[in-house]
Formats: sequence, C-alpha cells, structure tokens
Amino acid sequence: MPWVLVGFCCLLFSQPLYADAVEYKIKAGYLYNFTKFITWPEDKSASFNLCILGDDPFGALIEPIEQRTAFGKPIKLFRLDNINTLLRISKTTLCHILFVSSSIPIPPSIHKDKNILMVGESENFARNGGMVGFITEDSRIKLQINRKAFQESELKVSAKLMEVSELIDGDSHD
Repeated sequence: MPWVLVGFCCLLFSQPLYADAVEYKIKAGYLYNFTKFITWPEDKSASFNLCILGDDPFGALIEPIEQRTAFGKPIKLFRLDNINTLLRISKTTLCHILFVSSSIPIPPSIHKDKNILMVGESENFARNGGMVGFITEDSRIKLQINRKAFQESELKVSAKLMEVSELIDGDSHD
C-alpha cells in the first residue's frame, strides 16, 4: 500500500513537469513547421539556423530538429544566453529563426534587414514587435502573427498559417 501512495505522489507532483514537456514539444514542432509556411530570401548559409535566446525551455526536446533539413540545408541549433551573445554571433552566423524565451520579456531590437523570424512566448510578444507569438488559450497553444513585422521584412508567410493564427496589426509602441 505505501508504494501505491508513493507512486500516486510522484504522478501528482510530476504533472507540471509533464505538462511543460508537452508544451515545449508542441512549440518545437511549430518552430520546425514554420519552415514549411514561411519563405526566406535565398542566402549563402551552409545551414538553416535556429537560435534560442535566453533561458532554454526546450532542453533535449528540441535536439532532434538537428536531424532534419530546411530548404535543402541541415538545421543547426544555437543557444544564446543573452542579447550580447546574439549580437556577437550575428556577425558570423545568421539566425533564420530566433526563439526568444520568456526570460527575455520584450523582443530584442535587431537589424530588420537580416530577415530573422522572431518568435517568442512572452505575453504580448507579437503586439510588442515580435513576428510570431505563442499564446495559451483554453489550455491550447495558439499563434499570434504581427502583420506589420512581416511587411517590414522580406519574409513571406503563407495564407494557411495566417488562417490559423490571430492577426495583430503592428506593434503597441507606434
């Protein structure tokens, strides 16, 4: 009987950890699938680079993405602790997708001519100038797309992705 109680307690207390794992597995899937619904201008990069800025909420969950390709290029992951690291790496490496974790509360100011898909999970990320924001509604992960941010870049977002997203017109800092 005590083993049943221990098992029940483990299950009870591990649920948030499991819920986080499911959430970030879904978000990792979205990050990969963006390569199917967003078009980047051609560049000479040898790889398609996915950068994670701030605290990495994915851990090992996102590592299988490096076994995939995007636009005929292998996908490489870069974990960047802070904005300074992002600025340093951007001199030599283009982040095609920049995931901004919730530890960075607002989208970083980066050069718009680099055509970086800036995706974040902080509240109002898309409203504050990010391109795609993850939001949770009714226990489901949904997308917000900032149309103005896309218009200011050379990235093209498919109508299919826009249909399943909440559209935001510009940023709240206008």
